[in-house]
Amino acid sequence: MGLRNFLSSLNDLLGPEEAQKSMSKLHFSSHVFDFALHPSAQIAAAGLITGDIECYKFGQKENQQQWSVKPTKKSCRGVEFSESGNHLYSISRDRSIHTLDVESGKLVHKHSAAHESPINKILRLNENLIATGDDLGIIKIWDNRSHGLIHDYHEHTDFIADMTFSTDKNTLIAVAGDGLLSIWDIRKPKLKAISDCMDDELLSVVTVKNEKKVITGSQAGVLNLWTWGEWQDSSDRILGHPSSIDTICKLDEDTICTGSSDGIIRVVSILPNKFEGVIGAHGEDFPIERIRLSYDNTWLASCAHDNSVRFWDIKFLFNNVDEDEDENGDQSGEEAVSSEEDHDEVKSEAGFSQSYKSDSGSEEDNYQFSDRDDSDEAERAPRRKRRMLQNANDNFFDGLETSPSKAGRKIKKKK
Repeated sequence: MGLRNFLSSLNDLLGPEEAQKSMSKLHFSSHVFDFALHPSAQIAAAGLITGDIECYKFGQKENQQQWSVKPTKKSCRGVEFSESGNHLYSISRDRSIHTLDVESGKLVHKHSAAHESPINKILRLNENLIATGDDLGIIKIWDNRSHGLIHDYHEHTDFIADMTFSTDKNTLIAVAGDGLLSIWDIRKPKLKAISDCMDDELLSVVTVKNEKKVITGSQAGVLNLWTWGEWQDSSDRILGHPSSIDTICKLDEDTICTGSSDGIIRVVSILPNKFEGVIGAHGEDFPIERIRLSYDNTWLASCAHDNSVRFWDIKFLFNNVDEDEDENGDQSGEEAVSSEEDHDEVKSEAGFSQSYKSDSGSEEDNYQFSDRDDSDEAERAPRRKRRMLQNANDNFFDGLETSPSKAGRKIKKKK
């Protein structure tokens, strides 16, 4: 499917149902709480509010169900594949953790009453360790070999919303409904660092810039940027999302996708901070619960309140061919375009790159950061990805201007 044909029809996702037939989609009989993508194959597993767990092979032509099981009568709140892809872990409202065989769907192990309250989040740390967080803010680290508890952390006072892990630093980062970001060395039983209260629920977290920066999404629609090691307060805020940022997925070290409660998946570049465009939408009545990137960077998958998991073809974002190199031909030993010129050109592309307001309320994107190396790295980023998003986004917004749908009337092309 061509890039223009793919993204020019995105406006229809907010309107007629017929346009959605061209998209790869998994349909479910009830609400999808969470889903996971296999680390080395086109396999997706989804946990439903009914307690069912369904596993599919997905592709551009067709999707095939592999198995469906119901290990518990309570809702399945989260699923996660093991690092090898041989096992699938699930968490439930009944406080249990299940380990399933991916090939057959058979139950390998069940840990009943793993927490004192319903479990809300699960994260794979490596092949042997997983982390779980519950509704009371308690985080536990588990050994998958012995199925025993290694550590339990009690710093948070509200539900654990999201977690991410740095393998190189053995560091777990968690955000919660109490507005705190916590840092844990999983080799130790005590807290490493914790932020000041943000006076807002923190719902999602991801690391970027080769783990120099941490980004959190909040209930108020604010992206908070943190510098690694400076955990007391965020270094900057990106305003612009009209609704809560419930999930974040890293595309590369400079770019993230956000899933919001307004049903839209946005592309945001980090340092410089810019709204780059829209990948897709489930519709304003269908808040997005989770977005994940496939192992081969071909598909971005999302689930929302419309009982579906959708797959968006985004391989154009990872095209390694740089149009600028083709235009310039053989290099003459001089840089064809300076990083400053790159940045100015991006700023001048009307209708495509929209600067977010910084915390000071300024529309300018010339943020001042303490970590200058990050800014320099971002300034040198290739322009190809932004140019391709420009073309795709123009088609998207052109369609929205003429779309009769209610959601379509809310989004206007930036002049």
